[in-house]
Amino acid sequence: MIRQVAGLVMLGLGLWLGWGGVHPVLIIVERGSDLSNALFNPPTSIIRIISAALMIVGGLMVILKARFGGKVAAIGSIFFAILGGLMALSGADSGLWMDEVIFGLAAISLSVLILTLRRA
Repeated sequence: MIRQVAGLVMLGLGLWLGWGGVHPVLIIVERGSDLSNALFNPPTSIIRIISAALMIVGGLMVILKARFGGKVAAIGSIFFAILGGLMALSGADSGLWMDEVIFGLAAISLSVLILTLRRA
């Protein structure tokens, strides 16, 4: 039961972080830019969207008691934390990347909880 609740929290976190990645892309495209520039220039948008999608899928798999749900969510969490590290290494202001690092570490902690609890 606790594992499914953790999966639900992971699903919610993934949805929220995913919307935070998709919304700026939509705004950039609405202003006349093409989709490839919005996603890949800089590549933070595509990394954020893919990692959030993995967290969403992993959270759903955990809720549905499917195999490898925790691993999928953990991969998405690690990618999200790596995004913050890449932004920090690129020399960006700490106000831009600190949220990604904090949410990534929180998601990794949630993934560790999911992975350590038995699937019933």
